Amino acid sequence: MSETLSAVSPDEDLRLRRGLGTTSLALITFSSVIGSGWLLAPYTAAKAAGPAAFLSWTIASVATALVSLAFIDLAFRHPMSGGNVRWPQLASGPLVGAVVGWAVFLQAVSAGPSESTAVVQYAAKWLPWVMSGESLSWPGRLIAAGLLVFFCAINLFGIKLLARVNNVVATIKVVIPALTVILLLASGFDTTNVATGGGVAPYGVSAALTAVVGGGLVYSFTGINAAAVMSGEAKDPRRTVPRATLIVLAGTIVLYMGLQAVMIFSLPSGLLGSGWHGINLNSPLASLATLLGLSWFATVLLADAIFSPSGSLLIGIGVKGRYTYGAAQNGLLPAALAKVDARFGIPRRALLLNVGIGSVIVLTFGNWKSIASSLSFYYGLSYAAVSVAVTVLAASTPMEKGWLRRWAIPVGFASFVLSGLILYWSTWEKIRVAVPLLLIGFLIYLVRTSKLRAVGGWLVGFLVMLGLLSALGSFGGAGVVAAPYDSVLVGVLSAGIWWLAHRSGLRHQRSLTPQEARSMV
Repeated sequence: MSETLSAVSPDEDLRLRRGLGTTSLALITFSSVIGSGWLLAPYTAAKAAGPAAFLSWTIASVATALVSLAFIDLAFRHPMSGGNVRWPQLASGPLVGAVVGWAVFLQAVSAGPSESTAVVQYAAKWLPWVMSGESLSWPGRLIAAGLLVFFCAINLFGIKLLARVNNVVATIKVVIPALTVILLLASGFDTTNVATGGGVAPYGVSAALTAVVGGGLVYSFTGINAAAVMSGEAKDPRRTVPRATLIVLAGTIVLYMGLQAVMIFSLPSGLLGSGWHGINLNSPLASLATLLGLSWFATVLLADAIFSPSGSLLIGIGVKGRYTYGAAQNGLLPAALAKVDARFGIPRRALLLNVGIGSVIVLTFGNWKSIASSLSFYYGLSYAAVSVAVTVLAASTPMEKGWLRRWAIPVGFASFVLSGLILYWSTWEKIRVAVPLLLIGFLIYLVRTSKLRAVGGWLVGFLVMLGLLSALGSFGGAGVVAAPYDSVLVGVLSAGIWWLAHRSGLRHQRSLTPQEARSMV
């Protein structure tokens, strides 16, 4: 079988334990989503865009909903662990698999550090010495790295133990954010904050667009694909994955909108003397609760600020281990990382590699926002590739009914265009670093391939387009192309690139032998 389709170690997939039902998948997904994002993203969005942050959350929610539908459809067609890496390669070939695999691997090794730094950052309320300015001090960074190692150790005992522990963790993580919205809005709700802070969009619509990525909003939804990514370990994935994903998607959208309302309308107006940019709260929701006279609940929030990201860290280490496992099954990483522990049924080596590199990232950066905002770009790119995968596989096997049925191509197209816009809005400051780093995936492909193929070249073109327009555009670039024309241009070009990507994927599918095509069903 060709390098395009075959897993490096296909027998290892059979070692994974298939015991996760709808409830376990939903709770795992919820724990993956509700981590440090709910504690910090509404604050960073309000600080960046004021009341226009609701527009930021709306865009992030629509993009997340579209890509969630794509993940559901792909898991319905081809349930497998690490599918977010493997589906793009199945649909579009090894070049796309290498670049996306590299992007997903960067996510896998960076997600844990973002949660562990958030845990320690909130602990500064009691342990001020863990912070130095807006970043962790060296003792704080060492504690954050130690948390990675500790939660990795729990993951090594298998998915069943992880699911049992998470059932308790997720229940608490549902209750506390919901109480936060109810109590803080009931204690202080002032619509005049909109006028006091300079209006609905005090810094312009562009600030709201930038906040989608830069404020960590896209990052706050990451983990919504957990059920699909772990579909190779699910019981009856065609039923359980859609149910679990949609339940969590609806719940988190409502929750995040409520939390943003808290940060906009419950903030004492006296703090808005210098505008939304001027607010400065070290532990945002806990500080706000104290200002509203809810000191007892502030203590609860500070405790949960450590507990909630810790729960996401526990689950995230396991889920991101499947990312690295998938990249190894694609052949991007050494085959040894595709090995599954025979006793506990988990990709142990992949987990250990992620935590090792993650510890280095924690020690290097030590700041939640810097890690989360860069992560969002990598998630956006993998979402774009998954959006193409769902349209290609739906069109190439028309007789096979996927979960989305005739809606697969419209949903994938819309998701791809919106992903392109979100990536562009992440600003030139991030794109100029992220794009060259992602092209390392292309170099890996050149090294490991025996025959250079043009199929999948659209992805490199997509990255180059984003880089050029970002350098020339209004989101941190030279401003040669002014707003909103730059966003319109990115949207139009993204639509054109999707067309090229879709046709490229269909050509790739037609080039497969009958045996290879059958292996995908």
